[in-house]
Amino acid sequence: MQVKVFKSAEKDVWNEFVAAHPESPVLQSFEWGNVKAHYGWKPIRLGVLSDGRLIAGASILKRELPLIKRSIFYAPRGPVVDFRDQEAFDLLIKAIKFKAEKHKAILFKMDPDLSEKDVGSVLAIKQAGFDFVRQQVQPRTTFIIDLRKDLNEIMMSFDEKTRYNVRLAEKRGVKIVEDPSEDGVNAFYRIFQETARRDIFMIHPLSYYQKVRKELIEAGMGGIFFAYYNDQPVAAVFVFAFGGRVWYMYGASLSKYRNVMPNHALHWYVINWAKERGYKSYDLWGVPSNPTPDHPLFGVYRFKKGFGGKLVKNVGMCDLPLNSFLYHAFDRGVSLWKNVRSLLKKGKIEDSLRE
Repeated sequence: MQVKVFKSAEKDVWNEFVAAHPESPVLQSFEWGNVKAHYGWKPIRLGVLSDGRLIAGASILKRELPLIKRSIFYAPRGPVVDFRDQEAFDLLIKAIKFKAEKHKAILFKMDPDLSEKDVGSVLAIKQAGFDFVRQQVQPRTTFIIDLRKDLNEIMMSFDEKTRYNVRLAEKRGVKIVEDPSEDGVNAFYRIFQETARRDIFMIHPLSYYQKVRKELIEAGMGGIFFAYYNDQPVAAVFVFAFGGRVWYMYGASLSKYRNVMPNHALHWYVINWAKERGYKSYDLWGVPSNPTPDHPLFGVYRFKKGFGGKLVKNVGMCDLPLNSFLYHAFDRGVSLWKNVRSLLKKGKIEDSLRE
């Protein structure tokens, strides 16, 4: 076996490998690394080859910590490896450690697309020296809709209220339009800004979503869809598509028109769109685990649950400390910042997903 750093000329080889993985994690694609490269991260794609064939890989995002002249490594939804293949996993981790030393990284973070029920893989991660931590970057729990069923079966898996709302949107004349253009991103962002103000969450600048469009949507890795009512866009979704899966990444809606159920119409349209193109699953991307009705995201949970997907909980964030002292100092600093930010935004300290 050998280790190799993959460059831009080998993008297709990298993407074919990641797309062939059972979970085909889009955040491990070459394009996602390119997006993050414009926002303070440096992508490093490390692969393990056996007889010239790529068998394990990690698209790592490096972030500089200038005050202490160190960095951190993070593999979003990675690495892409069979964790039970001890030889491949061990070699990949050794390669990451070697790179980390050269880049003065104090820790390696990963949150693989791996169910917490995969006991063998969880054990392999623990034996490699990782700590499972509470603070998450990507959502740990999600609903995934199986698109291999026929459309009628998918519809019948929705709860009664969701089926009613899909039909109500159609009855009230809601129409779905796809617009992957720059103007489409601008229109999406205008609705997204209102959504962020209403629901009190932070969003990236417009340029970020334009970059996502350029890297992913132009490469055929997603779409932007609008629900129109009375000839105006009242809701929108931004989805990624890669390998066998589609992800609902960003959603926006105008409060004034919620009663015409545009969001239900959008997701039913995306399900049809994804199925027509041969995708096997639709990931609704993030819900709290077992929320109570007083949870701030209970409405999100109830909405997504209504589409009948399977609730999946991943192992979550795993940290591999590479400099124990600096790692613990960094970890405490991040926790403090998150609490201060929550206090400033909401007047209280909380982890909205309560994982």
